[in-house]
Amino acid sequence: MRPSVTAAIAGFCATAHAFSDSSPFILFSTAKLSNPLSADQLQSSSRIFESTKQLLSSCPTSHYLFVSQPNLNAEHLRSKASVPKLSDSLSHATSSYSVAEVAGELDVRSIATYIRETCDLPLAAVDVIELSPVPSAAAESVKTLKENDGELGLLLDQYKAVAGDSYTVIYAGGARAEKPETYTPEFTDSGAGHSELKRQLHDVKGVRRQEQKKNLPLFEKYQFFTPGKPGSLAHMAVQMSFRANLRFAGIFMSLIAFIVLMSILYGGISALASLQVSYGAFDKEMGPAAQKKQQ
Repeated sequence: MRPSVTAAIAGFCATAHAFSDSSPFILFSTAKLSNPLSADQLQSSSRIFESTKQLLSSCPTSHYLFVSQPNLNAEHLRSKASVPKLSDSLSHATSSYSVAEVAGELDVRSIATYIRETCDLPLAAVDVIELSPVPSAAAESVKTLKENDGELGLLLDQYKAVAGDSYTVIYAGGARAEKPETYTPEFTDSGAGHSELKRQLHDVKGVRRQEQKKNLPLFEKYQFFTPGKPGSLAHMAVQMSFRANLRFAGIFMSLIAFIVLMSILYGGISALASLQVSYGAFDKEMGPAAQKKQQ
């Protein structure tokens, strides 16, 4: 698996304008790698992740360098002059694998974590770096790419000195630091026509609100009680006042009921006390008159 650098760059040029939110992916190694799962130039980030795990599952090298380049797209790599150090490293690699368009964000740190866990390598053997984001302006993007390429060239020279002929490099676009430029319409005519249209739209909305308000029920059309929003100080004050009024009304009603009951009790006791019956009225008659009545 070793396509030429010219073929890789040509693949980037062919799809340079395909998707503005995609990014290229490049993998090259000093070891001989197997064929990837797919050679398509348009793949999802999850598919690339699985292909990379399949290529590096055997831990072919002793050192791994993961490079994240935010805002990178295929158009930035359409010529070798943009990234001369990267192109030179690709030309001397034993194996390489490149995809022009990767849809979705590909996190190289997740691949680095997989390599550390699978190959049981020390921290110094797996490096992850993030280069400066590529600006959206063409002139600034060319300048930033060359500066980042020079920094990457120094790192690759250090890797060659330390790791010798046993290293793998993954170069991919990182998370976008800025959104792609999109077309924003601008209206230069600020005359009476535009103002009249806004006024008419405002009037139509006002008429609709009035018509909707007429059809509402009574308690929705008019808000009789405005205690404030729940949890606010006004709402709490209204609740406390309402509870105090309820207590006062309860005490007042209880007092009235007590007075009425006491009045009834007093009237009953007074009526009983006003009865005037002599004690002799309850005695049994034993005289001659009583005996005649009994006969």
